[in-house]
Amino acid sequence: MFHLTKRKDMKLSPPAASRIGIPIAAAAILMIAGCTSVNRLAEFAVQGQTLAADMRLPPEPDMDVQLNLKLDFSNLFGTAMNVGSNIAKAANANRVDRLMREALQVVDVPAIVRDESYATCLTVLGAQEESDPGSAQYLLGLDIHRYGIHASSWTSEVELRIKLTAILYQNQERVVVWRRDVDVEREATPAMFGLDPTVGNFVTTAALASMSEESLQNGFDQLARDAAQEIARTLQDDLYAARFGY
Repeated sequence: MFHLTKRKDMKLSPPAASRIGIPIAAAAILMIAGCTSVNRLAEFAVQGQTLAADMRLPPEPDMDVQLNLKLDFSNLFGTAMNVGSNIAKAANANRVDRLMREALQVVDVPAIVRDESYATCLTVLGAQEESDPGSAQYLLGLDIHRYGIHASSWTSEVELRIKLTAILYQNQERVVVWRRDVDVEREATPAMFGLDPTVGNFVTTAALASMSEESLQNGFDQLARDAAQEIARTLQDDLYAARFGY
């Protein structure tokens, strides 16, 4: 079981607030850790100890997709043609923007990141799973600062970007044992969205515009899992280096 901690900059409606716990230990992690990398694993015997995971309530996903419509008024005939083309393109862009936003509401990117990160840290540290952050001897705190979809133009590659901080915390002494910032940019591939690989090595906003809502959700789910696995590998490598020196 995992817990979410409310961000200070977010306001929740009463029903949502009643469903979200605010563990004291997780809040303390994020206030104490600050912005400095920490590695004190050699001072603590984490192996065999209990480890729980906690995540601050993440922000809403970003949707940074640029359409970049341009008109050349030196060519009136060409401009008239471009206006019609751009109106159609804008309509498609609005549709795919709406569908991508809806897909990211269905695909729980933070939960996927949390699960992958926690499972990896349990394995690397040789710790025992614990569902209650208050009872665990160690706590893995996860804070997603931002995440969302990015595409610099209608025909450029679509990426999922995630920026987060992972902190290992010793509960009893309120000590930050280890801290790592992670910034991932995962490019969408045709295989994720069930597209023919002959379309190229990456997926564009234009390609997504013709897809169904279900196909978009399935694609973004796979994209999120790939990004989460990349984050988990980054944490794994850093923990191995911190623990064993390689």
